[in-house]
Amino acid sequence: MTYLISDLSSRRSSFQITVDVLNAIHNGEAKPTRIMYAANLSWTTLQSTLDLLLRKNYIEEAKGTGSSKLYYITSSGLSVLKFCHQIEKLVSIEN
Repeated sequence: MTYLISDLSSRRSSFQITVDVLNAIHNGEAKPTRIMYAANLSWTTLQSTLDLLLRKNYIEEAKGTGSSKLYYITSSGLSVLKFCHQIEKLVSIEN
């Protein structure tokens, strides 16, 4: 079984939350509520994380049907996500 350092503490770091949101968006969970549930976040934390990712141009916001919003990962966001996965592999602890 593999444990990540972030798994050993009771709270996720902002880094891990950001990675979880990018993963959710990359995996097709583009609506805010779906991202929130996939990343296991509160609405407030999700909103601040989405704002950060939008400012850094790691995700894009698009208008969905009605007043809904959709989020998509950008090429730079995908590069960051791949790099984060590499870091997680490097620091993982094997049991």
